[in-house]
Amino acid sequence: MEENKSIKAIIWDLDGTLIHFKIDYLRARRKAINVLKKYQVPKHLLTVKSSILENVKFARDFFEKEGFSKDKINKIIEEVDKEITTIEYEAAQDATIINGIDQVLEFAKNKNLKQAIFTFNTKKNAEISLKKVNILQYFDLIVGRDNVSNLKPHPDHLIYICNQLNVKTNEILVIGDTNRDIEAAINVGAHSIALNTNVIGLFNQESFNKAEEIIELEEIPSKLLNAIEKII
Repeated sequence: MEENKSIKAIIWDLDGTLIHFKIDYLRARRKAINVLKKYQVPKHLLTVKSSILENVKFARDFFEKEGFSKDKINKIIEEVDKEITTIEYEAAQDATIINGIDQVLEFAKNKNLKQAIFTFNTKKNAEISLKKVNILQYFDLIVGRDNVSNLKPHPDHLIYICNQLNVKTNEILVIGDTNRDIEAAINVGAHSIALNTNVIGLFNQESFNKAEEIIELEEIPSKLLNAIEKII
């Protein structure tokens, strides 16, 4: 009888981990800021140096202090999201695969590991990217920002996935290329591998360095396969 595996699923980040997602981050942030400024959010609260999520958080706090209704705040956030989704849709159609990652996905499939994606992208745009690079078939579940209320590194994103896949949080391995991916894993007691790809410079690296393994982009697939095998 086969021994029970300690790892039953791999949860992947999307952008920078599975694919090169060529989104114009500055353009997206400017679009978001323009929408928020339209609703009188002070300029000093908004900056292209901060992520869209951070800018939206500052704006939400401002709206609440100004007495905006929940419904009005949500409509403004939806307007921001619509602008960003359009830019992401353009980028999704130009996605390219991270070299060697398909071999890793095939390895996980052969090990009968479930595979899922957690991403700040919408589910639809994520699926477009994955179809473009011909790896959509490897995933049991894709969870975008439109599927959960609290995104990574909040525990809810991974807990939702675990519930859908019927696995425990200590039975998953999270693989991602940002601080938020690794922090999400730590927050739920999951295993983690960090990929040191080109986009890491956009993020704080404090939690990133706490991953069980850190793999360089050029070490995919060989060292990533070894790291996964060691953990599972």
